[in-house]
Amino acid sequence: MGVVPRRWSGMWDALPDAARSIVKELIIHGPQSRTALAKTLHLSTGSLTRLTKPMVDAGLLIEGDVVHDPVNGRPTRPLDVAAANHPFLGLKLTADQVHAVITDLRAGVVAARDEPIADHSPEAVCRQARRLLDELSAGAGLSRIVAAGVAIGGDARSSAQVGRERLVDAPFLGWRQVALEPMMERALGVPCVVENDVAALAHQHHWFGAGRGLRDFALVTIGAGIGYALIVHDHLVAATEADLGMFGHLVVNPGGPMCPEGHRGCASAYLASESVENAAGQGLRRAVPYAEVMRLAADGDPVCLTVVREAAAALGRLIAHITTMSMVKTVVLAGEGVELARVGKDDLERALTANRRDVPGSVHVVAEADDFREWARGGAVVAIQSFVTGSD
Repeated sequence: MGVVPRRWSGMWDALPDAARSIVKELIIHGPQSRTALAKTLHLSTGSLTRLTKPMVDAGLLIEGDVVHDPVNGRPTRPLDVAAANHPFLGLKLTADQVHAVITDLRAGVVAARDEPIADHSPEAVCRQARRLLDELSAGAGLSRIVAAGVAIGGDARSSAQVGRERLVDAPFLGWRQVALEPMMERALGVPCVVENDVAALAHQHHWFGAGRGLRDFALVTIGAGIGYALIVHDHLVAATEADLGMFGHLVVNPGGPMCPEGHRGCASAYLASESVENAAGQGLRRAVPYAEVMRLAADGDPVCLTVVREAAAALGRLIAHITTMSMVKTVVLAGEGVELARVGKDDLERALTANRRDVPGSVHVVAEADDFREWARGGAVVAIQSFVTGSD
């Protein structure tokens, strides 16, 4: 399998910022006429032509069929990115699974596979990633990929550094101070970006998902833990793992249940998968998995329905706190536990409204799909963003 040398290959290395802005605009918003692009990016038509011609000649951009420009009525050929010609690998690592996708330049999934992690050592996980890359590429008929992105639960953004190498902490995998980026790059043979999984998912929604076109929104993930990311003025607000850990223990009801860390009525005590399972299990007097709690609640089981209603109300209060303090108007919910937001939708909305001065509809809440491959797409997206923006 061919590879693209470190860092980015070919013409991309020399692209000026204005040209990268053009590519970003086309990736996120799709094909556009030169006139529309120039207006959006505040460029003269001459400057736009000068910037785009070399990219069209090099095959980085492509021209569509002739249409009439909606601005001036003249015949034009809209510009677009050659999305299929730039594949990326995205990985999401959990405590026991690796979820892998190959996407195009718009994060459209070309191939995907999930499998157990056979050996939890960093070196073995990197070798497994290389094997998955080779198998997925062969199945998709790809001879190369551009770059890879890894989404991982842990501190992948602001950990200690040795020279320029970031050292990753991944508690779910038992990793402490691992130089994962260079290790993964050696295994894959392409540039690699490692990012906190919640941050990666936020980037994905910002460019290609529920947050596309929004300058400000919040992401809350529900599952084994409670995750949070905030996009403000088109930028992710930087946070350490310690900051995010505090978020999961924000008190939403001082008289509520206690979490394993001894906090009464915090977000984790209500919303973490284990908390939901334990609460339902006490009432049912048997162990019950999360998915079954949701199913029984939807079917009207009194024990599970009570657990879900209380958790959904706590989630509504949590969203109210987030939006009041950050002043965003959209909150995206995701993660393996997001079904709670759907089953308990009415209680979530009532609590949210009550904690937003009884103003209904002041916040738009979007519940996304429960799919670990979406997290893997997040890994691909951070690689795409590094490729397009020229950042490491």
